[in-house]
Amino acid sequence: MDSLNQLLNAGQTNISNLLFQHFAQTKLTQQEFLAYLYLSYWQQNHTGALDLNAIAQLMQVKAADFYTLVNNLIQKQAIALDSHTDANGQVQDVYDLSPLIRAVVPEAGAPTKPAPARQSDVFSEIEVEFGRPLSPIEQQTIQQWLQDDHYQPELIHLALREAVLNQAYSLRYMDRVLINWEKRHLTTAQQVQADKESFNGL
Repeated sequence: MDSLNQLLNAGQTNISNLLFQHFAQTKLTQQEFLAYLYLSYWQQNHTGALDLNAIAQLMQVKAADFYTLVNNLIQKQAIALDSHTDANGQVQDVYDLSPLIRAVVPEAGAPTKPAPARQSDVFSEIEVEFGRPLSPIEQQTIQQWLQDDHYQPELIHLALREAVLNQAYSLRYMDRVLINWEKRHLTTAQQVQADKESFNGL
């Protein structure tokens, strides 16, 4: 009876059968799919912001590895990340798990494709130069550069080079560089290089 009460008191997590029926179409690895299920479990059974470190412990993986899985889910557009300010003025990350569901619903069309190879290269290059995995919010920032601001990967590469040369290993610094180039109407890597050569008198 105690075991039955424990089972009933534990509650349940609802997962759409569509996710299991169309798993092959999601383009997720089994590990990424499991991470998605744990994120869903946490959202349904806890209030407040997601605790990625706690979820990593539940999944029995290293925190850095779980952050990588979350980043992969964002890249493959299985989840979306947004930020909002709560009543206390604290900025919190909010994870939207609905994109994966919408991708497998027949009426919504074909599932979302993974990020293009050039986009993936941008993430990898920044992680190598920074010497650490990117956080989900950093990953979202880079996606906004590519998708909303339409910065070319080559332009982001040059901004990364500027950051490394100045030993400023942050996306905030890179963002200032990119905005400065945009204000000066330097929208391609070729234009930036030509501007540098002109400045140096080459």
